[in-house]
Amino acid sequence: MTTPAETSMLALHLLQSALVHVNTLLLQQVLAEPAWAKNLTDEDRRGLTALFWSNITRTAPSAST
Repeated sequence: MTTPAETSMLALHLLQSALVHVNTLLLQQVLAEPAWAKNLTDEDRRGLTALFWSNITRTAPSAST
């Protein structure tokens, strides 16, 4: 049985993952437009990675015993 704190943590982790997915879909849609894609430099493209991962917990929540 999970505690309310564990449930909250898991819900926040799921929300973070969903936001990364939505951001990825939106960016793919924008970059599919040639006008936007051709304006980005290599440096701009490298900077996009930080947009997705700077606020995300990179480790999965551990199961408590």
